[in-house]
Amino acid sequence: MSEILRLTSAAWSLFHILILFMFFYSPRFSRKKTTIITCATMVPLVIVNALLLVLLERAVYGKLILLLLVIPSFAFFFFLAKHRDFRFVFTFCLVDTISAELIIISMLLNQYITPESNIVMFAIRILGFPLVEYFVVKKLRKPYFEIQNSVKKGWGTFSLVSVIFYVLILVMTAFPTVITERPNDMPIMLIFMLLMPLMYLNIFQILHHQNRLNTVEREQELWQIQSSHMQKQIASMAEADKRVSCERHDIRHRLQIIDVMLQKGEIKEAREFISSTHETLQAPTGLVYCKNPVLDAVFSFYFKQAQDKDIRIESTLSISEELPADPSELSIVIANALENAIHACEKLPQEKRVISCRCIEKPQFMLQIRNPFDGEVRLDAEGFPVTDAKGHGIGIRSIRSFCERNHAQAEFKIEDKMFALRILIQK
Repeated sequence: MSEILRLTSAAWSLFHILILFMFFYSPRFSRKKTTIITCATMVPLVIVNALLLVLLERAVYGKLILLLLVIPSFAFFFFLAKHRDFRFVFTFCLVDTISAELIIISMLLNQYITPESNIVMFAIRILGFPLVEYFVVKKLRKPYFEIQNSVKKGWGTFSLVSVIFYVLILVMTAFPTVITERPNDMPIMLIFMLLMPLMYLNIFQILHHQNRLNTVEREQELWQIQSSHMQKQIASMAEADKRVSCERHDIRHRLQIIDVMLQKGEIKEAREFISSTHETLQAPTGLVYCKNPVLDAVFSFYFKQAQDKDIRIESTLSISEELPADPSELSIVIANALENAIHACEKLPQEKRVISCRCIEKPQFMLQIRNPFDGEVRLDAEGFPVTDAKGHGIGIRSIRSFCERNHAQAEFKIEDKMFALRILIQK
């Protein structure tokens, strides 16, 4: 019975280490594809290790676990990971050290409470792993993903610390024999077990602080973009006001002409002049691109700016008043994308200058802006354009921030010297 409890708790631990890791890391494939690949690869690996645990002595398996389980699972999840850098290394060591701490605590308590039956070890692992997973999902998972997406620097140092702790815990647990067979080493092991969570707590505090600094920086950049956008809107309104003033001035002259005609008794001519004036005033002063007034103002402003620079506009816009995102935020995204497209087209010969803008609302909101470009555009690991030019790249960060807040997807494509941005927003 004791051996059954030991083997069952070991298999349970292996299975839940896999689940715990799935909670902490971001795959680069879809959820369905990731699940299929993970089940096809990791389930057989876990089964093989469970069988080896039965066939081999506990001390022997403990010394081989690095080769039998740790390295294969590291290589597999590295292949699947979205962040294939030091962020993955830190996440892998974090999950394994959390699991190792729970496993070791159960072993030590079992050694002193029920050394002959393994009941305490079995109970702690059966209850402990679900409780840890519940805490991770409720408290750690969301902020940890935010930190991973926001903080790009410093992971190398944190990974080195986590790797050292991870290797130490493996060595101290299994070499030269299992820790439960070395009572003299217990005090050192207990101190180490207390030090490890304190170390991770300190790292998380540093990362959290850095994430807050990055958030403030992004908000300042967004305020700059909004301010620039508002200034352009004010300029557009000033231009419209100028046109109205001109019309008002012209109406005064027209009224004077009509008054002279009436004084001369030229009734027919006055009526014809009034009719032509009415047709002039009824003529549209500008195009309406969509029903939403905020987005229509953005399209009007940037399309006119493009046409003033001899850039041809090809637009197919199907946008109603109701949008799946805040119109002011979406207008900033469109403004950034069109502004970048205009800058790219300015560098090209006039015959190659064209911007294609297309938007549909069904089955989901999709906006696509395409333009030719000259030069080279680099994409980072997440598919976003990157630039080394000082003062540039703020617009792309604004688009990324919009997508994160609105659960939208931004896709950048480069084909045959054509740059395309596609944004999908789920309703």
